[in-house]
Amino acid sequence: MKIISWNCKKGLSSREKYKKLIEFSPDIAVIQECFHPSEFQGDSQHHDMVWVGENKARGLGLCVLSFSEDYKLSMLVDEAKYEWIVPIQVSGKENFTLLAVWTKRMTGYSYGKVLYSALKEYESFLQGNPVLIIGDFNVDKKVPSSYSGIKGFSRLTDLFREHGLESCYHYFSKEEYGSERHATYYHYGKRDRPFHIDYCMVSKEILQNVQKFYIGESEEWGAFSDHLPLILDIKIGSVSGNVGNSAKGKTEITPDLLKEQYSLKIDNEIATEQEIDEAIRYIKASRLM
Repeated sequence: MKIISWNCKKGLSSREKYKKLIEFSPDIAVIQECFHPSEFQGDSQHHDMVWVGENKARGLGLCVLSFSEDYKLSMLVDEAKYEWIVPIQVSGKENFTLLAVWTKRMTGYSYGKVLYSALKEYESFLQGNPVLIIGDFNVDKKVPSSYSGIKGFSRLTDLFREHGLESCYHYFSKEEYGSERHATYYHYGKRDRPFHIDYCMVSKEILQNVQKFYIGESEEWGAFSDHLPLILDIKIGSVSGNVGNSAKGKTEITPDLLKEQYSLKIDNEIATEQEIDEAIRYIKASRLM
């Protein structure tokens, strides 16, 4: 399953930008600074979509597109209270909660304060299901003004950790926040003004099944936008959320299920009956099924 997040800078009304996105064959695309899909040039190939913005006729907004019939999108709130941080249920072959992000300033709020407030507002959506938070946060640890009003950048990272969420970039690169070697944004498109403001935060169920995560190369994407895309590949059939399971009822946890779906690993590859019983009790207590 491939997911792309990209601030496309006043697109995808441009045929070239839309074609570039399609070339990467995403299952789901989270597009910031995007016109309503009715404005796209050429034949639209998406099967489902969520768009939030102020004016469908000529405004820019946050657009989430499903290019696969295997994945349906539905908003978890009646309207997006924060611009634009939108909780969405992804259902189909995989079931998970998607928090699509294009953080914009609100009166009296920095980008970071808007994001933190939205995360607290939607905290209930960060529990139970696997979670993916992805998009343009507009927050860089090196720029304190981008997160003023929340008593430090750590308020955000601590909140993510409280919900078992890890940054894909920082997890795989082993780099610290504020010391990123790869930028996701070049201010006014200038190479000498790099910032890391786009993020992909995932729960452990997703992280352990990430096959590839990377930031698009500026040589390839720089002509289209001042932002570079985040590209995430997840092993299909490895992420299971409560929404998909609830229709069928709870799944009975067995030793075989533990080994097949939870990739149970025991030292020396030998699991005793006691170890299996302990694992089953732990999963039941954590309500992972």
